Amino acid sequence: MASATASKRKGFFSPDVCDDFMAFLGDENELDMARQIAAKRAWPAEAVRDGGMHEALGVMKGGATARVVLVDVTGSEDPIADVERLSASVGQGASVIVIGKTNDVSFFHDLIEVGAADYLVKPINAQKLEKAIDLASQTGRATGRGRQRTGRLTVVLGVRGGVGATTIATNIAWIMAHQFSQKTALLDLDLHFGTTTLSLDLEPGNGLREALASPHRLDELFVASAIVKENDNLSVLGTEEPVEEAVNFSGDASLELVKQLRGNHSQVVVDLPRALMALQKPLLAAADSIVLVSDQTLAGIRDINRALHAIADLAGETAVIKVAARVGADRKAQVAKKDFERGIGCEIDYVVPEDAKTLTICANAGKAIPAVSAKCQAAVVCGELAHRVSGYREATPKRKGLFGLGGGSAKPVKSKAAKGKK
Repeated sequence: MASATASKRKGFFSPDVCDDFMAFLGDENELDMARQIAAKRAWPAEAVRDGGMHEALGVMKGGATARVVLVDVTGSEDPIADVERLSASVGQGASVIVIGKTNDVSFFHDLIEVGAADYLVKPINAQKLEKAIDLASQTGRATGRGRQRTGRLTVVLGVRGGVGATTIATNIAWIMAHQFSQKTALLDLDLHFGTTTLSLDLEPGNGLREALASPHRLDELFVASAIVKENDNLSVLGTEEPVEEAVNFSGDASLELVKQLRGNHSQVVVDLPRALMALQKPLLAAADSIVLVSDQTLAGIRDINRALHAIADLAGETAVIKVAARVGADRKAQVAKKDFERGIGCEIDYVVPEDAKTLTICANAGKAIPAVSAKCQAAVVCGELAHRVSGYREATPKRKGLFGLGGGSAKPVKSKAAKGKK
């Protein structure tokens, strides 16, 4: 049984969250049962919320977590995708219990596959609900098959060529692996001209094309054959296929590969060529964060608006982060930041300055930016972006900020664009 006192945290920008239990239910009978169970365990009344998956994603997205999260998916248009997104948002050791109307074995297996700990079919009774909550509280996030939480997925997409998207993808993955000590996979989906392996002085792998061509054969050993290790924490998947050979793969194939990677890595970063946007809708829809990279030009305004429009129906609760890269006084055709933001109708989240000297050293040495110049502005911005998309919070020391509250370089996970879609 739970202790007599429950831990409750109140975030500066978020509602009260109970560390032990949070419920998001739309049925009055289920709400009453959950409230009675919470009261028996001295959990606060705020732990039980009126609302289903939409409310759960809104509350749990900003870094809040609980040992057990109970959610009703009855009103969800895509419950599998929503449960996967919620499972990736909650912290280590948390369990997601799903309630719904669908009485189907394959639906149950799909929920377990994307990270749910249990599934209860309506109508439910108080005894069954209490038993499920107690079991989840005791076992933590591991499911009946022992599956742990899936890693966070970040997709980096350059809306124009040569704007530095690959540089950003490579460096945030390197920071996650080296500075945050998190198991990280970096996947380059430009099979002909990708440069992630080259930028880290690695030989291209041999199995990526085969993995994408045969998604039905993917397993842990198959995926391992396509990986090149940069260090113990950073796995890189990239290749250099002959330019005279057409290489086609579906969105479902890349999504299946990413699912395999998420099962064995805390973070997965995908460098997605803009030409593949239309084919890779399943991958974009599954992302926790989408990073759109542009230069600060009129053409950049046009193309980032087109990209935002293209992913508007796919992203859902996904954080959409806008980055202006290669920004400098000597850049031709560059417009002022305020004019760029006026053109796209929202603020830029991060600005990565042009640093030709440091990037030249990195390219010649095959090293990440922080490995060459950890204090340069490009490295600092990449570090802040890595904090945001990874959800990592412990890497920077706390410093006193507004009203004496601790603060660090990490920013809220949800972007302003994502908030605006609600």
